[in-house]
Amino acid sequence: MELKETIKIETSEISKDFRNHLSFEHNKRILFSGPFGTGKSTFLNEFSTEQNDDFFYLKIFPVNYSVSSNEDVFELIKFDLLFQLIGRYYEEIKLEKEDFTLLLKSQMFIMERMKVMPLLYAILGFSEKIGTPIVDFIKALEKTFGDFEKFNEEISRNEEDEIYTFLKSIENRKGNQHEMDAISELIFDLIERVRNENEKSAVLIIDDLDRLDPDHVFRIFNIFSAHHEEINDRNKFGFEKVIFVCDIENIRKIFHHKYGFDVDFSGYIDKFYSISPFDFDNRTYVKEKIENLLYTFQFSSTLNYYEFSKNENFLNCTKAIVQSLIDSKQLNLRMILNYPILFIPNFHFANRQRLSDTPIIVLFYLLRNFYGSFEILSLKLKNLSELFDSDSFRSDHRYKYAVRDDYDIAALFSYCLTFLVPENSVNKDTEDIQTFYSETYNCTFHYNYSRFSRVKNFIQATKGQVLISDEKLELNPYKIFFDIFNICKNKGLLI
Repeated sequence: MELKETIKIETSEISKDFRNHLSFEHNKRILFSGPFGTGKSTFLNEFSTEQNDDFFYLKIFPVNYSVSSNEDVFELIKFDLLFQLIGRYYEEIKLEKEDFTLLLKSQMFIMERMKVMPLLYAILGFSEKIGTPIVDFIKALEKTFGDFEKFNEEISRNEEDEIYTFLKSIENRKGNQHEMDAISELIFDLIERVRNENEKSAVLIIDDLDRLDPDHVFRIFNIFSAHHEEINDRNKFGFEKVIFVCDIENIRKIFHHKYGFDVDFSGYIDKFYSISPFDFDNRTYVKEKIENLLYTFQFSSTLNYYEFSKNENFLNCTKAIVQSLIDSKQLNLRMILNYPILFIPNFHFANRQRLSDTPIIVLFYLLRNFYGSFEILSLKLKNLSELFDSDSFRSDHRYKYAVRDDYDIAALFSYCLTFLVPENSVNKDTEDIQTFYSETYNCTFHYNYSRFSRVKNFIQATKGQVLISDEKLELNPYKIFFDIFNICKNKGLLI
C-alpha cells in the first residue's frame, strides 16, 4: 500500500487562490514558486485537469533535455509542443496537407538529429510521461493522409532541397531567443486553431526549471520573456499565459552563484512575472495529515519493546518535531511520502540498554530516514535550534514548547533526560520526584523514574538550582534536542 494512494492533501483553498491569480487579465507571466518536493507538479496536473473551463494547457519538462546543449533545448521544446498539440487536439487542429509538409520536415529533422544525439531516443521513450504520445502522432498522420510511405514518395526534389535548407537554417540559427522560424509559426497557428475551436485561452506550463543547470534556467526564462510584446503581443508561440514552475529561493541561489552576490536579483527576476510570484505553500495542509502519515510508517519487528508505531507519547513527540521541520521548510511532502521501513541497529550501549528500546535514539533514526543521512539531519536540527527565537519562524509548536505542562514537550524532554541525567544520579528504588541541576542550561530538571519502562519522566524545569514551582522556565527544546543528537553521535550510537 503506497502512501500516495492513501493520503490526500487538501488543496481546494490553494486551487481557489491560484485560479484567481491566473485569471487576472494582464497576468501573462506567472512564477509558480515552491520548494522541491512540496507537490507543485502534482498540484498543477490536477489543477489543469479539473480547472479547465477557461484555459487549455500544454506542458514541457526541460529537465528531460538537460543533457543536451543549451542551443538544442529550444528546438526540442518545439517538437514536444507539436507532439502534444497533435496527440491531444487532433480534432480541433484539422491538419491540412501544407501542415503535414512542415510536420514531415520536423520528423525528418528529428531522425537526422538522432544520428548524433541519442538523447532524443530517451525523450521519445518518455512520451507518455510528458504527455506527448508518439502513437497518437503517427495515427493522426495516417488518419489524415493515409499511407505514410506513399506520401513520402510524392515528395519532389524541390521539397528535398527545401528540407535541406530548413535543416541548415535550424543549425545556423538554433538557440537564438529571437527566432520565429516556420516550425514556430506552425505551433503558433495550431495553438490559435485550438483556441478558436474550444474558446479557451492557451497556457504553457514550464515545469521543474530549477532542476536545470544555470545556463539552461536563464536562457529558457529569457527566450519566453523576449517574445512577449515583441512579435505578437503574446508570450512565446502565442500562449496567453506562461507559468514558470520553480523554487524562487533556489533560483536566487543559482543567480548569485552565477553572477555574484553584488548583482541585483530582484531587478532580474521581476520581468519574468507580471504581478507577483505565486507562493505554493501547502504546509498547513500537510501538517494536518501528519498524524495519519505517522500511523502509516512501517517499523521493523525489532522495535517492539515500546511498540513505537502505536505509542501515543512517542507519536505525539514525533508529530511535534516533524511539524516544526515542515514549518521551517526543512521537510516536505515528497520526503514524507517516500518514507522507508525503519530499522535500528541491534546492539547495546550503557547499562545493557538496546538502541531499539531507547525512544530518543529511535526518534533520531526515524528523522534520519527523511533525509538519507545523519549528516543532513544534523544540519536540519541545527537550523531548527537556531530558529526558535527567530521572527521568521512561526511554528505552532514553538509557543506550546514554552509551557511547562505541555504534553509534547514533556515527552520530548523525558526522552532527552536519558542522556541529560547521568545514570549514577538516579535513585531507581523510588518513583518520587528527583532533581538534577544542569550547568549547561543553568536549570534544574524535575523528574521521576519509572522502573517498569526505565524512563525518566520529565515534570518541569526551573531556573538555577532552586525549585521555583510557580515560575515558568522557557527552554529551547530544539537546542536541547540538537545537543542530545550530538551526544549520541559522539558516543557512536548514530551509524
